[in-house]
Amino acid sequence: MEEEILTKAELAKLLKVTQRTIDRLRTEGLPCFKVGNAVRFNRKKVLKWFEEQEKNKPKN
Repeated sequence: MEEEILTKAELAKLLKVTQRTIDRLRTEGLPCFKVGNAVRFNRKKVLKWFEEQEKNKPKN
């Protein structure tokens, strides 16, 4: 099965955030890779990263 690869704009739309938020999340470790000068995201890895962030979040 082929992995779904997203552009920054596609990922922002999927997550309902701005592209600037995607840039900020990249600095926090959001998994991505470059194709030439373009940044791409593996949908499955991004969703797994968010799950891990939620698990490691301190509980109030």
